[in-house]
Amino acid sequence: MHAVVAQWHEVIGVAGMVMYLGSYFMLQTGTLRSNSATYCIANILAASLVMISLLHDFNLASALIQISWIAISTIGLFRMMFGSQPARRRRRRLAVVY
Repeated sequence: MHAVVAQWHEVIGVAGMVMYLGSYFMLQTGTLRSNSATYCIANILAASLVMISLLHDFNLASALIQISWIAISTIGLFRMMFGSQPARRRRRRLAVVY
């Protein structure tokens, strides 16, 4: 029998995948809101972990989707933190709808 030993890049990539699925599960079950900083940060971290794992086995398509996910989530996070006052009011109103 051969022992299966996970390499560092596999562990990091799986951690990113677990974070992606965990945050999406929490979103779908209503535990997490899509307009929360927590959801944006979870997506940034998940994509970053998968991106780090790609340093070992590079895949252009996967790298592009991770970069896109990081960029979009970062934009959302900055809009939440530094958005105009009307945007912040709109976000609070949307949060009440859930």
